[in-house]
Amino acid sequence: MKISKQLNKLKNLNVEAEKCSTREEAKKIIYKANKAQSKINK
Repeated sequence: MKISKQLNKLKNLNVEAEKCSTREEAKKIIYKANKAQSKINK
């Protein structure tokens, strides 16, 4: 996958993180962000 696609995902997740209101939502966002970050670092 292209790095630019993963960076866009991280940007979108950042916006979601600002709006989240529950711990479960936050955990899902963190999981997705970690997954995208690991694809960038490969």
